[in-house]
Parts: sequence; C-alpha cells; structure tokens
Amino acid sequence: MLLSTGSDRTASPRTDMDVDEIKATITKALTERSALPPYEDLCALHQDLVRHIEALTPLAAKRVDRLWRGSVEWYQKRRRLDTVPHEVGRGLGPGLQSAAWHVKSLGYTLRFLLENADLAGTGEGAH
Repeated sequence: MLLSTGSDRTASPRTDMDVDEIKATITKALTERSALPPYEDLCALHQDLVRHIEALTPLAAKRVDRLWRGSVEWYQKRRRLDTVPHEVGRGLGPGLQSAAWHVKSLGYTLRFLLENADLAGTGEGAH
C-alpha cells in the first residue's frame, strides 16, 4: 500500500511510503530465530530499518506534537521519539549477537513510528 504523506515536503525527504514494505521490514526485524542470521543479512536489514526510521520520524514527531503538551501520552511518546537519533546512531556493533539485538530494537522503534506517523490505517486502534 503506497500512501502519500501530504503536500508538506518539509516534514520528510520522502513524500510517499510503501506501508506494506515498512511492515515487512518490521516483521523481518522482529522474527524469532533459532540461529543468528549472517552479519551481512543484518547489515542489509539495518539499512532498510534506518531508511524507514529516518522517513517516519518527522511524521511521528509532527503527530505527537499535536497532543496536549504535558499529558502522560505526550510525555511518553516524546521521550521515545527523543531516543530515536541515539539508537540509530549507535550502529550495529562488531558482534553478531549485538547486531541481532540492535536490529530487533530498531524493529520495535520502527513499529512505534509507523503507529504514530498518522498514515491512514496504521495508527493506534487500526487493525
């Protein structure tokens, strides 16, 4: 499902997003595995996650900033958004286990951003 994020081109360099592709990336990142995947696979998945996170972060921030500032919901979501740049900036690390853990963490972050990016049919309560 390809959705336009509107005419506000200052919010993000991308103005349309493939929600199905984003959901597939989340699924790959959060899939439980009996063995760790090759480091190269984690690197490719990391690139996809970061690309989607960078596209969705401004959209989610815009929606969160429309909440009543000071409410519990605003505080929790704003706090989560504020950690995104630090999480993305850490990189995968040198080890396979740490890379797998970081990819999973980015998967949860991407899911949070998708739920809060105000894209039709992806927000909280949409199932």
